[in-house]
Formats: sequence, C-alpha cells, structure tokens
Amino acid sequence: MGKILVEKISYTEVTRNITQAEYNQTQEEYILSRSPEKYMISLPIRVLMFQGVEEHPLFTYYFFEENREDLFLIQRQRKNGVVNKTKYSLTMDQGRKILRGDYQFLLDSDDPAFNSLYFQFTVNGLRPIYKKECIRKIFHQNRFLDEIVDISIVRTPYAGEDFFDEEPAKLKTINSNNLRRNTRQYLTLSEPMKNLLSFENSLLE
Repeated sequence: MGKILVEKISYTEVTRNITQAEYNQTQEEYILSRSPEKYMISLPIRVLMFQGVEEHPLFTYYFFEENREDLFLIQRQRKNGVVNKTKYSLTMDQGRKILRGDYQFLLDSDDPAFNSLYFQFTVNGLRPIYKKECIRKIFHQNRFLDEIVDISIVRTPYAGEDFFDEEPAKLKTINSNNLRRNTRQYLTLSEPMKNLLSFENSLLE
C-alpha cells in the first residue's frame, strides 16, 4: 500500500490550558487503565506557521513535523465549530524547496490538490512567520475521541534558519502555565486509530 499523499480529517475541538495536577491525573488514569482501546502516545512535534497577504484568510497553512520523521503541509479551516484539515505529505527535500521559494514541484504534480498549493505560495504569498516546538501527549480514548496535551511549548519567530536541522528542540521544564489540552471529537476515525489499522493491514500484506 503506497503512502497517502493527501488526506482530509474533520473534528470538533475544545481547547484550554490545564494545571500540572490535571495533567498528572490524566496520565495516571491511562497508566492504570487496562482497557485495550485506551493508550498513550508521546512524540516530539514541530510546527512552522505560514502567513499570506490575505487579511482574513479562509485557511491557515503550516508545516507539521512529527517524531522528526513525517512532514506534512496542513491546510486548516475552522467553520461552525468544526475543524477541517487537509494533510499534504511532503519529503524533507520538498519542505526545503518550499522554504527556498522553489514551488515548481507543486505545479508539476499530477494531483490537482498540490497544484492549488502552488498558487497559495505564489499568488497569496505564503511565507513562514514563527515556529512552535513541543512534546505532544495523545491520550486515545476510543475510535473517535482523543485528549491531546502539548507540553514544554516553545514559540520563536522564524528567522530563515534551517527548520529541518537535526538539533533537538530546547524545551522548557513542564509547568502549570505551559500545558494546553485539546479535546478532539473526530467525525471520522481518530488519527491514532487510523495508524493502528494501517499497521495491522500492513502485517497482512
């Protein structure tokens, strides 16, 4: 099975800051849980936000790199309380091309969805503006519900350095003012469940 290059996901989301005690309680509940559907995932996340010339854009765009392995360009829209995302899978070399202003591979793609990105970077003038780095804990509750906590969040302006360098993020010590929880109710299968099913299918091939 080939890698999915363009994927769409939708979910409702409630976001709030939480205390260290709330985070500790959530983690303890999952450690003690014996339910096979409930499990924790911990992985480093890096985000590079882009901004265009539109004053009130319908979409936001950003690089999303997880586990220092998989890179996506995300198109995100929030409408009537529902978050709709389109995930474009990229290689690190393609990501570097975008940061150098080389968008030709988007126009040359056989996928119209990638072609549309070419015009976002050229006509809308998308440019990187700031980085966010953190450790993401995903507390998977069931096939459609995840509790996501970002810890040790670091935000810095993007100054043209190599976003894909191999230096680890300089993460802050976890504290009660640096914990952000997203409760996501997916309208399709949750991301961890998709990955689990994909892994199981790969074993059968």
